[in-house]
Amino acid sequence: MWYTVTRGILAHESEEWSERMKSVSYWKRLLAFSVASVLLVIPFRFLTVNAVVKSVPEPDVHMNTDAQLQQTGDVYDGVLMKMTDLSYSNLDAYVGDSLLTLEDLAAVKQGPPGIYQQVDKVNQIDWHLSYDQANSFFFSDLAGWKILAVDDLEASLGFYAVAFQRGNTVVIAYRGTDNVMDLVADAGIYLSVPNMIEQLQPAEQFFKRVCSEANVPSGRVILTGHSMGGWLAQKVYLDERNAYTNWKIDGVTVFNSIGTGFQPKLQEASVVKDYHFDGDVFSHYGSSLGIEIDIPNPNPDESVYDRHQMYDFYGYFYPGSTPSTTVAANIEHSRTSM
Repeated sequence: MWYTVTRGILAHESEEWSERMKSVSYWKRLLAFSVASVLLVIPFRFLTVNAVVKSVPEPDVHMNTDAQLQQTGDVYDGVLMKMTDLSYSNLDAYVGDSLLTLEDLAAVKQGPPGIYQQVDKVNQIDWHLSYDQANSFFFSDLAGWKILAVDDLEASLGFYAVAFQRGNTVVIAYRGTDNVMDLVADAGIYLSVPNMIEQLQPAEQFFKRVCSEANVPSGRVILTGHSMGGWLAQKVYLDERNAYTNWKIDGVTVFNSIGTGFQPKLQEASVVKDYHFDGDVFSHYGSSLGIEIDIPNPNPDESVYDRHQMYDFYGYFYPGSTPSTTVAANIEHSRTSM
């Protein structure tokens, strides 16, 4: 009796194990955890790896940190930074809504928690306002924008992207590394193994889908993203910039982007901009397609991982408790061009 029961249990467990072995998802997750272990040592190998990646002479397309705050097309780069940051919140339920809807929700700490938590964090670091004032400040130059579309493949591929629209201008923001599945794509990018970068195909498909769903006959697209999302934005630009004659890619503006696999080109310097936070090692693999803008770090004691996060960019684009003259001018421009 005991033998029969035991054999039955073992047979059942064997069947379950067999099914798991057949599961593509299982193998992807096993690979992701293995990659995670490898990537933990990447910062410590940065100098040797980067020396190999950068062995080809490159044109000097860096900009000084005191460069004038810029725009991409008619959109302030600080707005693109916020949209990239917003891509880390799950916005699936808000497609078609104005960003002012998110402001109203965040004002009472409802809606996607990532938004009001980020407002709180940035306020504590940079602005030092009441929460209501900080929330209003965060959304002050986002009036007129709506959420056009979302592509959520987080569970299967780790991919997430969101498109914002104002008039005939569309911004597509690609989310960076957010879960263990993303680490497979990260490894594929760092190691230049195209078959591991499964997120590239949905990134390009989302670009095409957004251009067809914008409900305007022609328009301008800006691509943005952080970390791996910045790499996707640059690669989509390379592959799809001539896909539609009635849609022009106004520019690619990314933040702490991985650059592995790209060769900087002077002709792209006016199209592609990559803001690098000083001391971020993850984004210094390889080079971006265009200009790399170095952002000073006022906190030299910050950890390696903190230097890679989006909240560090707010002090540069939105310093102090009130907008600078440049920021205020861009906020006014955003409101009057709705």
